[in-house]
Parts: sequence; C-alpha cells; structure tokens
Amino acid sequence: MMNLLAIVVGFGIMGIVVVDGLGVYWGTMATHKLPPKTVVQMLKDNSINKVKLFDADETTMSALAGSGLEVMVAIPNDQLKVMGSYDRAKDWALKNVTRYNFNGGDVLSLD
Repeated sequence: MMNLLAIVVGFGIMGIVVVDGLGVYWGTMATHKLPPKTVVQMLKDNSINKVKLFDADETTMSALAGSGLEVMVAIPNDQLKVMGSYDRAKDWALKNVTRYNFNGGDVLSLD
C-alpha cells in the first residue's frame, strides 16, 4: 500500500500528464466472447481510441473497419516462423489487413 501511495504522490508532485490516446489489447481467445461490434462500441464509449489485436479474426476486423479506432494487428505466434520472406508477409497482410480498408481509412503501405 505504501508503494502505491508513493506512486500517487509522485504523480501529484510532477503535475498533469498528457497522453495522445488510450489503448487496449484485445484477445479473442475467451470462453465467453462478446460480439465484436459490442466491444468496438464499448471502446468508443470509454474514449479508447487504439487497440492491438493478437490475430486478424474476420469478425473482429470487420467490426473495427470504419470505426475510427487505430488498430495494430499482430501476426499470430504460430505463423511467425513462416513469415521469413517479404512475399509471405505481404500476402498475409493483404489477406488479413488491407482487405478491410474503406473509404476514408488509412491505407497500409507494404513497401
């Protein structure tokens, strides 16, 4: 408890901290998954504007497309070994990320 108090007091002495945005990790391996559209709305309702995914689940990616949230997608661990070539990584990105681009969204550059 004293360590927590010291941290809080330390932040109070330093003043106000400004951040660019608040983000969360969103894992899809759960026993009771919420519908992705519900999760996206919850993120937006709580002023969370960045999310990192551990895979490119189709329903999750579809729910995020056009949401205005900044999304970072990780290549799943079981696929890292085969991503040794640029062409393989580019194919994965085209299949799992860029197909969700929409009018007004940022375009992923692979070059």
